[in-house]
Amino acid sequence: MYVLKQMLCRWILLLGLGMSCLLGSGLLAQVSAKSKPERPPVVEPSPEEALQRSVKKWVSDQQKTPMEALELAPLDPRLKLQACAVPLMFDTPFSSAESVRVRCSQPAWQVYVKVSNKLAPNAKVSPTTASPMMVPSTLVSTTREPQATKEVHRKVLVAAAVLPRGTVLNETHVALADVDTSSVGSPAFEAVADVMHSELVRDLRPGQPIRVQDVRLTVLVKRGQTVLLSVGQAQGFQITARVEAMQDGRMGDKVQLKNSESGKMLSGVVKGPNNVQGY
Repeated sequence: MYVLKQMLCRWILLLGLGMSCLLGSGLLAQVSAKSKPERPPVVEPSPEEALQRSVKKWVSDQQKTPMEALELAPLDPRLKLQACAVPLMFDTPFSSAESVRVRCSQPAWQVYVKVSNKLAPNAKVSPTTASPMMVPSTLVSTTREPQATKEVHRKVLVAAAVLPRGTVLNETHVALADVDTSSVGSPAFEAVADVMHSELVRDLRPGQPIRVQDVRLTVLVKRGQTVLLSVGQAQGFQITARVEAMQDGRMGDKVQLKNSESGKMLSGVVKGPNNVQGY
């Protein structure tokens, strides 16, 4: 068919009817294009939908239970998650396995999601929304969980002194104490490592439990400051250099850097105060 068409066009051109040939070809092309079935557009899941699906898959694997038996408390509607460029990380840092912590390192954020297993005895999904603890550029949830009917005592972190808002926490600011957590309102931290490189978003009194909604990740690298860039392993071969930070960064953030001597642009991941790991 194609060869026949080309031969006809050749003769039409020789006869001075080239326009007819061109129009005919265009018409055939249009008809051919219209005859092709259109593919339905691929709808990518939103970051919130991807997070919920991943949480169910992780909890299903951990508890050896069907995904259909799991129910998640709705996310706070004010929470605007950014799509994670790397695989999400999951754990249950509190005594209750219902509170699942989801973390992303690029960009750096973490959120707590409440999960209920319908196959578990007396399982019940709390209406409390997931807490957006430490999510950059989002509102911190103030929704409280329903208070328990009886006291539940656990060892949790409390303020060791009067701690004003903006305090960057370390081991000297906190202490472990036996607390009735039924009246705390939201999960409280149980290990010092969980609050390192975090700052308070509200004032705390001595002995007051430090909850997940009381803190956020602090800025460890500030734009324009000189930071230490390390490349390699500390136990083996390692190169360090002083470079200029081109943007602010919190723990786990990827930041742009500049070598002031060569003018070359670099990048690295924030690992501590004015400390960046190259890759």
